[in-house]
Amino acid sequence: MIPKSGFALVFPKGTLGNIEMTHPTISRDAAARLASYVEDRRRDIVASVGRSSVLPRPGSIAANSFANSFLDRLCQELEVADRDIVNIWADAEAASSEAFERARIVVIACAIISAAYVADCGHSEEVISYLAVRSSELEKRFRADRSPRKSAVDTARLVSRDDVVASLLSAIEARDAATCEHSRAVGMWCGRIAKMIGMTAEQQSFGALAGTLHDVGKIATPTEILLKAGPLDSEEWEAMRSHSRVGAKMLERVPSLRDLAPIVRAHHERVDGTGYPDRLSGESIPILARIVAVADSFHAMISKRPYREALPVALALAELRSGVGTQWDQVVVEAMLDIVQPQGVQRALRAVRGAN
Repeated sequence: MIPKSGFALVFPKGTLGNIEMTHPTISRDAAARLASYVEDRRRDIVASVGRSSVLPRPGSIAANSFANSFLDRLCQELEVADRDIVNIWADAEAASSEAFERARIVVIACAIISAAYVADCGHSEEVISYLAVRSSELEKRFRADRSPRKSAVDTARLVSRDDVVASLLSAIEARDAATCEHSRAVGMWCGRIAKMIGMTAEQQSFGALAGTLHDVGKIATPTEILLKAGPLDSEEWEAMRSHSRVGAKMLERVPSLRDLAPIVRAHHERVDGTGYPDRLSGESIPILARIVAVADSFHAMISKRPYREALPVALALAELRSGVGTQWDQVVVEAMLDIVQPQGVQRALRAVRGAN
């Protein structure tokens, strides 16, 4: 039986660079619900994994068979609270020449389970965090060099923050590829804005990471709302707005990403205090959240959405200018303008407008 206190599907404490690698737990009840769900939806999960275009051989019988084998062990792990059930199996399977494909199957399966579970059962930070971190560790086990000439490696200590981020992005992509693409683009813009305003290299990287994960809470947003072609009604809008709170709660459960939680929570705050969820204003909004807000809005405006066409870049920049001091921070907007239209270009445009 699963201990009443819950159990830790975690890795041993360790460090990777400056990242303390401690990991989230999953309670007895959540583990039991997840195991039951996987068993109930096994056929659909295996079919989705097998069809994935990122596999070297999508649709192969071998891929389906291996996915089934993984789900067998995963359910056993959840039911009896013993991580060695999957770990020992993974180490044996990793000796195969197909270890790379098998690693991808495990990651894809965890992402598909995460997205499907949220869609069918509602949001669970425990489940999403567990699947994200567990898939990262297992992928490392499959790819670890076990040559006799190498010293023994504790693969649990090899899981980096980037691996967990990759797993979370896989879960986002399993829900909606466009949201995943948007997340990556916002991360890129955030890093560039942070550099433009003089932040350190470390702060730039942290800002890029915050931008990349700003929409992670949309894993919990119902698909019919996330992809709705028309305007949202009041209830749907509230469900959509909840993604900043949900995303922050998810990240709080992953120690190596916990510092991102306040930024993700605040990325829809406005400098005039009319944003959400906490109605923060001005400098009470973390600077990186103010950066994410500008990068998020800009990329959203220049991207095609189910309910509208993409805006021209010039019009999107005009929107940013008009929102300075109300929606967006002036310094951040000016940095964005300088990135997209360097000062020389802006002067030329002003001269043309003046001549007209």
